[in-house]
This record gives sequence, C-alpha cells and structure tokens, in this order.
Amino acid sequence: MIPDVVIPSSPARLRVLVAAATPADVGAIASALGSAGHEVITAYRGEAALARLAEDRPDVVLLDPGLPDADGVAIIARVRARTEAPIIVVADLRDEAIVVAALETGAVDVVGRPIRAAELIARIHAAVRRGIPTSGVFEPSLDGLRMDLGRREATVAGRSLALTRIEFELLSVLAARRGDVVDHRALLRAAWPGRPDTDPETLRSHLTRINAKLVAEGHPGLRNVRGRGYALRIAGNRPAGSTPPEG
Repeated sequence: MIPDVVIPSSPARLRVLVAAATPADVGAIASALGSAGHEVITAYRGEAALARLAEDRPDVVLLDPGLPDADGVAIIARVRARTEAPIIVVADLRDEAIVVAALETGAVDVVGRPIRAAELIARIHAAVRRGIPTSGVFEPSLDGLRMDLGRREATVAGRSLALTRIEFELLSVLAARRGDVVDHRALLRAAWPGRPDTDPETLRSHLTRINAKLVAEGHPGLRNVRGRGYALRIAGNRPAGSTPPEG
C-alpha cells in the first residue's frame, strides 16, 4: 500500500494509464493520482493495456511488466511502439537486468516498490516537464515521416507508406527514438512478442524492405549501426560507422 503523504500539485491534469496485475496496487496508485488531480485509466492485462492506449490516448503510462499475459519487458516495447507518452515502469530495483532492459526498451524511468506516492507523482510530472511528446502522432524532425499510431497509418510528405503489420511495429519503435539507435533485442520483442527464437535474418529482411519504402518516397531511410542496432536516419545526422540496411 502507498502511505499517506502530501501529494504534489500538478501544473496540468494528465490522463494516466495504470497497467498492473494486482488490484490493490492499481487501486492505491489510482488513489494517489486522483488526489493529485489526474484522470486514471486502468488495465490488469497486457492486451487490455494496448487497447486502452488506442482508445484513451493517455499522457503517461505507468506499467508493471509482470502483467499475466505479457512477456516481461516485451510489453514495454509493444507499448512504446504505440505511443510517444512517457512510460514509467514499476519494478524491483534490486533486479538490475529488469531495470536496464526497461530503460533500453523505451521506459523513461523506473520506480521501485514500495511505491512512495509523492515521489511517483513527482517523477510523472518531471517526465512531462522534460518535453516528452504525449500525442499519438510522430512527426516533428522526422524528415517528413508522420506516423499516426491510433489509425496505424504512416506517410512521408503526405504520401501513404504501404506497410505490413510487422513493418509498422518496427518503424513505430524506430520513430519513437527519433534517430537514436534501437538494439536488435528491442526490435525483435516489438515485432514478435513472446518469440525469442525469431531469426535475426528475418528482422534484417523486414528492415531492408522498410528502408526501401522510405527511400522511394524521398525519406533518408534507416541506418544500420553494426553490432548495436538500427535507427531512423535524420538528414544531417549520419554518424560515422553506420550504413543503410543491406538490400
């Protein structure tokens, strides 16, 4: 349970999705968020959380990766692929592997148990103040690429990109990072959740096709940072040691 404390006030009312398996945890967190003036959306399973993302467009996601139908940190990648909203993960801070994986997969922060209400609210406010976009559309500084996660549509300079479901998932993850490298494991988890045995060559083939479709529409495409992963190529930001995916 969350102890009674003075909850910091918020500069704006936020819509927060709380996705956790334990009703007591969800209830306590929801109570704290409500006391701070925020609207709370709840989900107790991974698939329900993904559905609420599309329906309610939350400003912030508070996520427990231990949801009963979720594959550990893979749910973080799936959430990140569908929203730009800050993701704050609730996890055991003593488990370094979980903390590192959560941050590498797209979380902006990790809070431990027992959850301290005032600290949690402050971390939510800090994530929003850092200017992390909270809409369901990616478009600024992406060289004409626009992705509407709710409609599951991608365009370049207004022209539609014909993407398969897996291609859309992969490009969404890359767009969310805005030019930063996404490692191979995060991409595999986003596109094939629950399938740790997916052949990396399959990933490369999909990314090659995505790159070709972007370039055909005049976008700089993707870059392959050998030994690390892939990133969306932003004009004027072409680090040494990176190459386009091989065709």
